Amino acid sequence: MGEKQIPQGKLRVGWWDNSLYNGEYLPSHSRGAGPSYPIAKTLTDTAMVFGSGHPGICQFAFADGSVRPLATDIDPNTLGLISCRNDGQVIPDY
Repeated sequence: MGEKQIPQGKLRVGWWDNSLYNGEYLPSHSRGAGPSYPIAKTLTDTAMVFGSGHPGICQFAFADGSVRPLATDIDPNTLGLISCRNDGQVIPDY
């Protein structure tokens, strides 16, 4: 689970910034991660990806209960491996 990208100027605007509990519209509560969905690198990125207002990082909560920052320039393939809990693949150091 990670911070969702809300583009600059879209805070409290429609589905860009809906509550996590709004299950009526998928973009309100979900984001993709991996080769086709890298972490947003700028505040103006409008892709439906993870992103943050923290320069150079995006915070993620992991299944072990820890919260750790991932660099926005993390290899998208590694991000995909981290994001898939049951693929059996080895995650390289990141």
